[in-house]
Amino acid sequence: MKYLFLIVFSFTSFLGYSQKNSLSVGANSDLLLESPAYDFFYGFQAKYGLKDRNYILGNIGYSTANITFIGADYSYDLINFSNIFKAYTNAGVGAEFYSEKWKQSETRVKETYIPLNVQIGIELAVVKKLQIYAGYKAKYYIDEDVFDPNYLNFGVRYKLR
Repeated sequence: MKYLFLIVFSFTSFLGYSQKNSLSVGANSDLLLESPAYDFFYGFQAKYGLKDRNYILGNIGYSTANITFIGADYSYDLINFSNIFKAYTNAGVGAEFYSEKWKQSETRVKETYIPLNVQIGIELAVVKKLQIYAGYKAKYYIDEDVFDPNYLNFGVRYKLR
């Protein structure tokens, strides 16, 4: 619970910067590019601009591996061509809540994982307020000391202001 509080606090503490900053919402996906799993994560994302090239991202969603996730990322634009094409990098922390009920033994398994993630990717403004993006993501699970490097991240966002 304390990790969830830290994630929510880190995301909401930046919302007081300025009302002129941009806000985007959209759908995001992560695809694990390793067999045999090929787990697919899908969810909702909010992007809030802090300054010229700095953003905070908030994610919440579900996966095909019975995982509910929530996370917050800090994003920085490495390249920005008139807000039409961007190359960016992210770093963040999340919480993944795994829950599954086994049919054979009627046992419910629940686990919580805390991943740190880094990402590099590109973003393209299709029209003035619609953005598509794709990137490569790597995760490090703190409690298990496991590095999971093969995620394809993609999605679409709509700029509200």
